[in-house]
Amino acid sequence: MANTRKLYSSKFIILSTVFWVIINLLSIYFLSEENSRWSRVASSLYFIIWSFSYGVFKSKIHYVLIAYLICDISLVYYENQIFNFITFISRSLIFSLLILIVLPKVRSVKFSFFELILGIAVVGINIYLLFELLAMVPEGFLYNYFYPAYLAFTVLTILLVGVAFTYNSIFSSKKSFYFLLAALFMALSDFNFFIAYYLDVPVFYYPDRLFHIFALGLLLLFWLKPLEDSNHNILEQREV
Repeated sequence: MANTRKLYSSKFIILSTVFWVIINLLSIYFLSEENSRWSRVASSLYFIIWSFSYGVFKSKIHYVLIAYLICDISLVYYENQIFNFITFISRSLIFSLLILIVLPKVRSVKFSFFELILGIAVVGINIYLLFELLAMVPEGFLYNYFYPAYLAFTVLTILLVGVAFTYNSIFSSKKSFYFLLAALFMALSDFNFFIAYYLDVPVFYYPDRLFHIFALGLLLLFWLKPLEDSNHNILEQREV
């Protein structure tokens, strides 16, 4: 039982996340960017195997992790149009699943008029920036279904961050804060990857990978819900 508690603990997740962040950053430094993508796959696979040790598909988060792995595998072959499209679809699937996990807890929230106006303004600004970024993509990277895939993926990113902020403002707990950070880190990861890959600024691969792995770790912390009372078994506090 003691070993089980250590395995399914926030400390274990944090240490594992830091380990894989270091591995990923070193792989970018010592390997080509294309070859270093396999370290992303290894990170996702590691956490899937770890989570499945508790039970296969016993939690909604398992489906998120599978989508994470599919995304990382398809990213290895990102230059291929089919895998490029699969990357967008699987990333969008991650965001959709996460939205569905917390949506039942936030959909009854009522916003004030000011909050609605502010929210619409923020969404409008993000949509404007979305098209500005899209215009920066070199023609050589474009294909027939690039635009709809990119637009759907980016809209889901905006929705996820909005839902995450709402969820955290309602509950203001460690669990909701982990979810908010995970959503923000995934968005930041994608933004840095865009700059690194499409604008050809390789140094941005480092923050991309850092945010990507930390987001994965934060999602697992959200799943486990850190112990507030050391006398309670962490497995009994899992809610998603």
